Formats: sequence, structure tokens, C-alpha cells
Amino acid sequence: MAKWRQWLVGMLALVLSGLPGTVQAASEVDILLDALVQNGTLTNVQAGLIRREIAETKEVRNKQLAKEIVPDSARNWNWKGDIRLRNEFRNGEGNSTDAGTANKVNRQRIRFRFGTEAKVADTLKVNLRLATGSTSDPVSTNQSFDVNFNKVTINLDLANVEWAPLVPGITKTAVVGGIMENPLWMVGPMVFDGDLSFHGAAVKLSQDVTPAVNIFTNNGVFVLDTNETEPSALWLTQVGSALKLFPDAPEEVLKNLKLTSAVAYHDYMNTYRNGSGRAGTDPLIRESQNNTDSVEDFNQLNPSVELASMVAGVPFSFFGDWVRNLELGKASSGYQFGVKVGKARIPFDLKSGWEAGYFFQRLEQNAAYDEFTDSDFLDGGTNNRGNVFWVTLATLKNSTAGVKFFTTQELKGAKDHEDRIQFDWITKF
Repeated sequence: MAKWRQWLVGMLALVLSGLPGTVQAASEVDILLDALVQNGTLTNVQAGLIRREIAETKEVRNKQLAKEIVPDSARNWNWKGDIRLRNEFRNGEGNSTDAGTANKVNRQRIRFRFGTEAKVADTLKVNLRLATGSTSDPVSTNQSFDVNFNKVTINLDLANVEWAPLVPGITKTAVVGGIMENPLWMVGPMVFDGDLSFHGAAVKLSQDVTPAVNIFTNNGVFVLDTNETEPSALWLTQVGSALKLFPDAPEEVLKNLKLTSAVAYHDYMNTYRNGSGRAGTDPLIRESQNNTDSVEDFNQLNPSVELASMVAGVPFSFFGDWVRNLELGKASSGYQFGVKVGKARIPFDLKSGWEAGYFFQRLEQNAAYDEFTDSDFLDGGTNNRGNVFWVTLATLKNSTAGVKFFTTQELKGAKDHEDRIQFDWITKF
């Protein structure tokens, strides 16, 4: 910027700050600039540049003023939450004692979550979230409208400290301790329900090898029950990669084609539930499907894969999940595969206002630790198979409406069957 223009911008900014109102100040500056253009001192282009520079100077001053007015403690807190209203209809056929079958139920439910992320230092933050739900079901934060207007409980859902040190040679590092979300990269809830919180410590590392290649590993140790002679615990480790297959391709589908894959190993220790008095004595209200007489420790191998891209501005992906309990050779495997299209972000937008998906799942009796699997699929547990379809629409800003349909049945035993329809209205804030 020429010196004369710097001087002029400074003088005009001083005038702008000294006048009693923003609108009046802007008007006075415009009058002055128009007069300078008319007498030939400035050209229209120069006057336009000065107006822009004054606006940028004002923006910088406002940001600095905001920092001076708002204390650090307030600027370092990020509050967020969501509320979900659900109407669920279930039609079960069979003689199982599982609460989700052998009956017809139409119930209304609510999930409310509210939390904050507090930045303590440049590399340290604290996460907190409260949620509805019960203290006897770790895979659900729903509260049914069945308490005759009584008040419902709010529980501690997340509470952890996350340290992200700058480590040479590693793009991203995170060390987390406390009650946290699932630290693994997942494609679906077959093995771990999305509402499940993990209690313990985790280390997550990610490295960008090239702009098109990323490798990562997620690891953790989590406590199930320490009030035992032989405490039960869960050890997790996962390695994976994300590859942009054709980043320089001119076609949209190839340019955005991304393959993400990972292999995880879940090691459950001392998970007896056969009345021996040892750890893991079925903490849930639903029945257990695992063959507890023959399974002490679960050692689950869990590879997952997702192939994603975009066509005509609409994202889509194909995904697959497989699990095998290495402790047993019989009834010890399961898989899930499906497809997702769209992302419901912008209300009633043809490209970004909707999402649809489908998956098929088959999970044998001892394939996974049954307390932590998808709680909606045949009311949770294992020994099940079936199909799931869903459609979600963005209806308002930060608000979506959707419907999800489950048609499931038992693999072995009574072969109980259940159809389940969920209508959800979710609003984030």
C-alpha cells in the first residue's frame, strides 16, 4: 500500500472509531471518499480499495476488542448437544424371553445429550457430556415415556482428558483417559453399539505418508469390573489405512474415490458369566446369548472396510464388517455389509438434503461379546440375522427427520422374528 493511502486509511479509521454510531461513521467516510473521487484526488478503484482496507482494519480491531472483553475461560469452552424424539413400533413373533420379541409395542422415547469441550492448553482439553438413559444398560441413552410424568435421570456419559502432544514424524497424536467414545474406527454398530462409552485409557496415532495415503492405529485398555479377585478388562488394538486411489483423476468419482480399511483385535479377559461369582456376571437387563459355559475370554478379530466416493455432488459408500471369536471354532463369526448414499445437511436440498442406506447382518451366538452389540438389532445381543433400511431428510437447520426399518430373526433356537420401525426427529445445537 502506498504511504499516502496508509495515511488516509488510518485517518479514516480514526474518524470511523470516533463517531457515535457505526452507520453514521460509515456514512461520513463514504461522503468523504465520494468527494475525493469527484474532485479527482482519488479514482473509483482507489476509493474501493480504501473502503475494503478500512473494513479489514475494523474487523481486526473488533476481534482484538472481543479478546479483551471476553475472558480466556469463556473463550475456551465449546458447548454442544442434541435431542432425539423417537416413536418406535415393534412387532415380535416367538416365545423368547427377550424383551424385544414375542410382543407388539408402540413406544415413545427421548434421548438428550449435552456437553462441553474445554481447552485447558494448546495440547490439552477436557471433554464432558451428560445424557439420558439408565445405569443398568451401557448400550442405550434412550428414556421411554413410561414413568407417569416422573422426572428422569441424567447420567455421566463422557468425562475424559485428551492430550495431543506434537510428536516429530507423527501427524496427529491423542492420549485419552477417563470415560470416552469408542476409540476405534468403525463402519457400523455390529460389534459395538454407537451409544457405548469406554472406561479406561486410549492412544490414537495418525500419520500422513503422502497427501493421498494415511496410516493410523488406535489402542486402549478398558476396565469392565475391578471389584473381583480376577478383574475383567478389555484390551483393544487397531491398525488401518486411508487411501485416495486416484487423487489426480479428472472424473469426480475417481478423484474422490477413497478406500479405508482396518483390522482390530479385541481381547476380553475374565468375562465369566456362568454363576461362578467371577467378573462379568451379565450386567444388563436383557438375556445373554453367549454360551457362557464354554467362553471365558473373548478374543475377537475384527476387520472393516469402506469404499467411498461422490457422484454429481452426492457422497456414497460401500462398507463391510467381519468379526471372529478366535477362542471358539463353532458359532463364532459374524458379518455385516451395506451401502450409504447422501448426507442430510442442507434442508430440502436435492444433493445435500437427504441420506439413505441399507445393511445386512448375520451374527452367530459367540461371535461377539453380546452385552455391547447393536441394541436395536433384535433388541441387542448375538444369534441374529436380518436387514436394515433407513432414510433421513434435513428438514430445518441442524435438524433431521428419519425412518429406520429392521426385519430380524434368531439364527438358532426358537427362530423368533421381529419387525421394528423407528421414526426419529433429531436436532443438534
